[in-house]
Amino acid sequence: MYAEQYRRMSEPLRRDPRAKSLVLHANSLLTAVGYIAYPLLVILLAATGSPLLVRAVAIPAAAFVAVSLLRRVLDAPRPYEKDGIDPIINKDTKGRSFPSRHAFSMAMIAMTWMAWMPAVGSALLAASVFMAAVRVVGGVHYPKDVIAGIAVAVICGIAGFWIA
Repeated sequence: MYAEQYRRMSEPLRRDPRAKSLVLHANSLLTAVGYIAYPLLVILLAATGSPLLVRAVAIPAAAFVAVSLLRRVLDAPRPYEKDGIDPIINKDTKGRSFPSRHAFSMAMIAMTWMAWMPAVGSALLAASVFMAAVRVVGGVHYPKDVIAGIAVAVICGIAGFWIA
């Protein structure tokens, strides 16, 4: 059933080389945004002597380790493994699909920024939703994988930055 849904969803992108290229470039670009945004935040917090610095490192690190361990324990198959789809994003990783670490990481970075600069955090949270969509359209995650990744990040962010 999912294979047919994915085929219908990805068919227009496969017919248009520019659309397929856009998915691939969006995946790379959004990943790069995360690689730049998080170290930049840590540098800015350190440079300004912000008391948020310790939590901005500890909370995402602890959550990242927890998500990575959960993925290893659950070892959920990816759509191209379970349903035999031909993903737009070429990936040969087996298992460890749930929750999506890409979606989690971008959303966790967004939540960390939100604790310091809500406008930047909000923009990054929107980017994490876009990244989640790209990962599903790209065929490397199920919708539940990316939804769970973002949800875990938001919960960890709220618990770590606003409740604790």
